[in-house]
Amino acid sequence: MRRCRTSYLMIVLAIAGAFCVTGFTSGARTPATASASVPSAGIDPVDGVGMIYPTKPGGQVWHLSANPSGDPRLGGTPMTSNPDGTFTVRDIKTRIGISTTTYDQRTQEDFLTWRQPDLRSQGYMHDANDWRDVEITGYVRYVSGNDGDAFTWYARGGRHTGEGVAPEACWGTAYKGDLRFSDGGVKFEKEIYHDGGAGYAKGSYQGGGATIKGQMVGFKMVMYNIPGGVRLEAYLDRANNGTWTLVSTRDDTGGWSIDTANPCGGARDERVTWGGPKAAFRWDEATRVDLAKLSVREIAPGNQAACPAKLASTGVTASTWEDINPPSNATDGNLATRWSGSGSGAYLTLDLGASRPVCGVNVAWYQGDVRWNDYTVYTSTDNVTYTKAAEGRSSGTTLNPEPYRFSQRQARYLRIAWWDNSAGNGWASITEAAVFGAS
Repeated sequence: MRRCRTSYLMIVLAIAGAFCVTGFTSGARTPATASASVPSAGIDPVDGVGMIYPTKPGGQVWHLSANPSGDPRLGGTPMTSNPDGTFTVRDIKTRIGISTTTYDQRTQEDFLTWRQPDLRSQGYMHDANDWRDVEITGYVRYVSGNDGDAFTWYARGGRHTGEGVAPEACWGTAYKGDLRFSDGGVKFEKEIYHDGGAGYAKGSYQGGGATIKGQMVGFKMVMYNIPGGVRLEAYLDRANNGTWTLVSTRDDTGGWSIDTANPCGGARDERVTWGGPKAAFRWDEATRVDLAKLSVREIAPGNQAACPAKLASTGVTASTWEDINPPSNATDGNLATRWSGSGSGAYLTLDLGASRPVCGVNVAWYQGDVRWNDYTVYTSTDNVTYTKAAEGRSSGTTLNPEPYRFSQRQARYLRIAWWDNSAGNGWASITEAAVFGAS
C-alpha cells in the first residue's frame, strides 16, 4: 500500500478526537473547529422554533394552538394540556392529521385525484394548496410504551386507511420520516399506496445511538421537489436547545421500489412528486407521549433544490491509497473500479481547476448496497483552508451515486473524508465521485 506524507489536516483530525457525525453514533470524527452546514431560515415567529427553510410566501402554514380541540384543521387523537404548555397523548395508535385550509375531508374526499399518471401531470391531489414542499416539525417526549416503535411525520397524500383497493388505497401516498424510540435512529419510507404494511418502499435506520426515552426531542421531516425527483431531509434537536442537526438525507430519483403491483396506475418506483391535502404526526405502541410546538409549513427551499450541473474535475488526489486502487479510479466513470484508502480520516480531493459555484457531490461507495459509510464533505478555494459543507452516513442500500447537497458556495477543491463503515474494516472505498454546482 502506498501512502502520502501526513498532512496538516490529518493531524488536526487526529487531535480532534471522537465526535459523532450525526450526534448519535460513535464511529465518525470531525475536526473540533468545524461546524455542520445546516441551512437556517431564522426563527419561526409563531412558536420560536428554528426553521431550516423559509416559509413560502402565501403558502399553507399550520401551528398547534393552545386549544387543539377548537382547531377545525386538526383531526385525530385527543390531547390533554399540561401546566408547562405541553400536551399529553395516551392513545397507543395515534394519528394527528392536519388539513389544508381549503380541504374538507367529509365532503371532498371522494373527488380527490387518485390515478398517479394524472397526479404527476396535475401536481396535486385536491388543489394547489396541497401540502407538497413542506417542513414538518414537532417536539416530543416518549415516556412509556414499546421502545421498538417510532414517531412518524409524513405528507403528500390524503387519508391512510385503504385496504389495497382504488381509490381509497391511492389516497394514502406519502414520504415518511421515522424517529425510533429506542435509539433515536431515523429512516425514510415511501408509501406508494396504502394497504397496511404493503405499498411501502422501505428504508433503513441511520444515526442510532442512545435512547430518547424520557427526553423532549425536536424532530423535523423535510421534503421538496428537485429536478428528476424528491429530496428528503431529517433533522433532530436532540438536546432540546434549539440546535438542529441534519441526521439523514435521501433523493428519490428512481429505483426506490415496492415489491407489489401498483393499483393506482403508477410505477413500482413511482416518485410522489404531487401534493396532498393531509399532513400527519403518527406513532403506535406508546402509552404516554408529551408533545409541543407541532407545525407544518409550506417552504421555499430556493437554491437548495437547484444543483443541476455536473462539474468536470481536472485532478484527483488522496491522503492514502492502494497501488491497485488509486485516486484516479474514483473519476474514471467506471463503477467497477475504486479508490481505496486505509484509516479513519482518509480522504479524496477533487480539483475543479478554478473556483466555481458548488452545491453538492455525488458519491458511489464500494459495496454501498450492503454497508453504510460515515463521511464529511469539505470545500476549499486554496487547498489550504477547508470548510465543512455536509456530513452524514450513506444509505447502505445502493451501488449508485448518492447525492449530498449543501448551500452553494465558491470552491475549487472538494474533499470527501471517510471515518467508519458498518463492516468495521478500516478502509474507505469510493467507486465514483463528482462535484455538482451552477453551470
